[in-house]
Amino acid sequence: MHTDEYGITLSRELNLCRKKVQKLEKILSGMECKYNLKTEIFVEEFQKGNMRDGKDFIAWIENYKSLIKWKEMEAQYEEVYRLMKI
Repeated sequence: MHTDEYGITLSRELNLCRKKVQKLEKILSGMECKYNLKTEIFVEEFQKGNMRDGKDFIAWIENYKSLIKWKEMEAQYEEVYRLMKI
């Protein structure tokens, strides 16, 4: 049985995910501008060992990994929320 409380809580969690995704995307966009390189290309080159390890690069990779996890969580919340509305 679904209650309004579940919907409200789920909506809050979904909103939190969306804000976190936006924040991480903004961080990655800043890195792209700083190094004039798209994140996808950076990650590929970094994994090949073509990028020197630096504090910025480690943060860039970690933020990219976090973005992937947050987007997965956001998709899961969206699916559950959608199913609750049926």
